[in-house]
Amino acid sequence: QKLSAHCCRHFSFYRDYSPSFHWQQHQQLSTPFCSTMQPSIADDKPNILADIKRDHAQFFSLHRQYQESGADEEKQTLVWQLIHDLTVHSLAEEEVLYPEMTKHMGTKCRDHALSEHKTLKDILSDIDAMTVSSPGFNDKLKMLMVALEHHIKEEEDEMLVEFAGLVQRDDLADLADKFQKSKLRVPTRPHAWAPDKPRTGNVVTNTLTAPLDKLRDAARHGMGTAHNNAPAGQS
Repeated sequence: QKLSAHCCRHFSFYRDYSPSFHWQQHQQLSTPFCSTMQPSIADDKPNILADIKRDHAQFFSLHRQYQESGADEEKQTLVWQLIHDLTVHSLAEEEVLYPEMTKHMGTKCRDHALSEHKTLKDILSDIDAMTVSSPGFNDKLKMLMVALEHHIKEEEDEMLVEFAGLVQRDDLADLADKFQKSKLRVPTRPHAWAPDKPRTGNVVTNTLTAPLDKLRDAARHGMGTAHNNAPAGQS
């Protein structure tokens, strides 16, 4: 029950990741807390918990590569990949994971997670409209990473731990399959105006925007129409 009480608390994110925030406290993003959350069963079956954990690690890896790069062109490519991967991941969670969490854990945790997704989406939309050389870009990226770190820690250390104890192993495998299939059809760009309504508003938004996003991605990355929604290294 600790989680349910925790999920209904309100967090003031902007206090935490304003541009004046002491970023030195968050420089260790290369060692994310993802490692603290273990799938409920260690075997070779697909597992949505393991898939989510891998995605989280990928976000921090892309940010670490950005910090280590000295070339604006490479930095821009990494940022575009982060926008793509985080958008796809978040929407797939909203369509597949969060409805299942609601069945087993009620609506408070889902609503809290959706509010954090909305915060991330808003910042990501700003970043998508900028380039790495835009004034204020680095501050905006720092805001994103602090908010993302907070969300991932809460999700992995609390929400997913409780969820893993409430569902069957075969269900985790089934959800993993649905999660990966969802990634192939959801939009690839953040749309701040889109409703946060899993399986209702998101489905409508996805139908309208996903094809346009893929065309925009093809132009941006020079990937052509063969590009899919798989994260970097999985296409």
